[in-house]
Amino acid sequence: MSRTPEAVNRIPPSVSVGAFALLCACFVLSGIAALVYQTAWTRQFAIVFGTSELAVATVLAAYMGGLAAGAWLAQRFLPRVTRPVLTYALLELGIAVGAVLVVPLLLRAADLVLQAMFGGQPSPPDSDHAGTTLFYLLSAFVSLALPTTLMGATLPMLARYAVAEEAQIGRRIGLLYAMNTAGAVVGALLTAFILLPELGLQHTIWVGAIFNGMVFLLAIALAQRIPYTKPARGYALDQPREPLPVIVRVARHTFNRLPGPAWVLPLMLLAGAVAFFQEVLWTRMLAHVVGSSIYAFGVMVASFLTGIALGGAVGATLARCR
Repeated sequence: MSRTPEAVNRIPPSVSVGAFALLCACFVLSGIAALVYQTAWTRQFAIVFGTSELAVATVLAAYMGGLAAGAWLAQRFLPRVTRPVLTYALLELGIAVGAVLVVPLLLRAADLVLQAMFGGQPSPPDSDHAGTTLFYLLSAFVSLALPTTLMGATLPMLARYAVAEEAQIGRRIGLLYAMNTAGAVVGALLTAFILLPELGLQHTIWVGAIFNGMVFLLAIALAQRIPYTKPARGYALDQPREPLPVIVRVARHTFNRLPGPAWVLPLMLLAGAVAFFQEVLWTRMLAHVVGSSIYAFGVMVASFLTGIALGGAVGATLARCR
């Protein structure tokens, strides 16, 4: 079967060791930035809510919701992406813009709406009031939606480039995930113990944006080294043509065999719920030991993610077949 220019462009190239190492470096820096933001947002919402536990739960829920939405959107549009590394670079730039500009703007707008709803009263509204709490929760989800959704799309986008054959799926995706999580450990500790105490909330957010900017530049440099064949005129990018990307073909092959996602996905859903139930609980427990809620959050997240990074690295070495 002859290959159209578009079909050739869809085949993931063979990734050299140096290029893959650069991808891992991008993901380490991206992980640092992500936890800089998450820790800073937790501190910011603790001031709003007046309680660290509600702030931790709210930020974690909004954060993970955005990651899930981003991954879902990425897998839907993945077959149309012809330059995944360049797209990844733009995602990182969008994360920085969202964290520095969009989130503060939306939080300010939420504050104005809150003043319009509850302002001018003889006493401040009760923070325990169900309507106020629901308003804060909705504000958090809306405010954090853009950067967290873009974060969720980054791993599928890099996997689109890094995986060239079936045997690489578990190993390379697991290693990228481990590198990203290791960077997140550094970001959590760095933010809780150095950046927030020394620089304050706003400057800490800017530090996270600087890390995103570094990833953007590294990814742009890598994208320029990748040969690109422009699709022939007249071919629609969403028109199914063979061969599909290897990660899509393997996923279809895998999910058509038993046992399938009918039991795998609910187990993953339950595992995620239990994990973050424990994360909120451990933050509360550690606050009694280290005293400060932001220190407790940093220690808890760093410990939590260290285990995930180690597990991802071990899983990457073992996941060589289905």
